[in-house]
Amino acid sequence: MSNGPERSDIVGGPALLIAALLSNYQCGHCDSETEVRHDRHGNPHLIIHHDDGCPVLTGAISSIPDTVRAAAGQT
Repeated sequence: MSNGPERSDIVGGPALLIAALLSNYQCGHCDSETEVRHDRHGNPHLIIHHDDGCPVLTGAISSIPDTVRAAAGQT
């Protein structure tokens, strides 16, 4: 069992943005899987399950390029 992070979260606003991220997000450095959860206030959170050792998960590399591509509808 790893003591490091297990996932990254994106808290989004507009439902269309969350839908685009869920449909299109793919980490450029691993075979990540995504899911949406809602907090107790009903706000959607995109949960990204990265592979162990993924440099995005560990914070060595930014997820911004992957997030922008997903928001723009590109994979």
